Amino acid sequence: MSQWLDEKQRLTKGILLTIAYAFVMSLTGVVAKQVQLSIAVPVLVFWQSLFCVLVLYPQLRGRWQPRSVTIWKIHFLRSVGGFTGFLFYYWALNHIPLVEATLLRYCAPLCVPFVVLIMHKTSVPKSRWLPLLIGFSGVVCIIQPTPEQLNPWHLIGFLSAIGLAFSMVTTRMLSHQVSSEETMMVYFLISAGLSLGLALLQGESLLLPMPAWPLVAVVSITLYVGMFLYTKAYSYAPASVVSPVSYAGVVFSGLWGWLVWGHLPDVYAYAGMLLIFLSILISTRMAKKQSG
Repeated sequence: MSQWLDEKQRLTKGILLTIAYAFVMSLTGVVAKQVQLSIAVPVLVFWQSLFCVLVLYPQLRGRWQPRSVTIWKIHFLRSVGGFTGFLFYYWALNHIPLVEATLLRYCAPLCVPFVVLIMHKTSVPKSRWLPLLIGFSGVVCIIQPTPEQLNPWHLIGFLSAIGLAFSMVTTRMLSHQVSSEETMMVYFLISAGLSLGLALLQGESLLLPMPAWPLVAVVSITLYVGMFLYTKAYSYAPASVVSPVSYAGVVFSGLWGWLVWGHLPDVYAYAGMLLIFLSILISTRMAKKQSG
């Protein structure tokens, strides 16, 4: 009985941490959308990455270990995936409602089987095709790929999901070999370098206007706290619980979009939300059965 209660408490903690993560990351999206009125996306990514490096450095001081070339290759792929995921997400925020950009980013689990196919030559199981087709039907509802409705920035938003999917797959590959702090540290270092190069290539100044400093600080802090909560949630609850619960981030983003910008999703966006959530729910339940 006590063991059952302990497991229930851990599951409850995992769910609460996941909801907290979803809320905090929705704040990141709100402020990131606002701060881009005064600074370019690569500049924002550079400063948020540098902040997280400074926070993580004391935690890893004296704990670095030699790594093989293979590990460094996976680190690099994970970092590029995470970097492009944020870059495309922030770019999309400039041109489409927050809830739609967030929703497209949350399509990452739909892209994971195809990333695994590319990286490991592992075919997609037949049982996975039904939830995938349901999920991508939801993506089509949001993008509305007709000559009259197609907005290329929806496609940019979906590219953020592909980048995030690469990040998810490679993070899992690293999880059994290095600490989460090391994974995050390497990611933010590479992200800072790539965003710096992109900012210089675009001729952007890294100097922030005074009004932008508080907003960049909020983006950086909420990003770090969000990633910490997400990692912590996985220590209490399995992916089969965390993945669908994290979809609460779409709800929070929808509320912020309505309160701040007056954006209300149309019937196609609502249909897309429902289909994508249903797809993720089916996929996670299938994964839970297979692991059990």
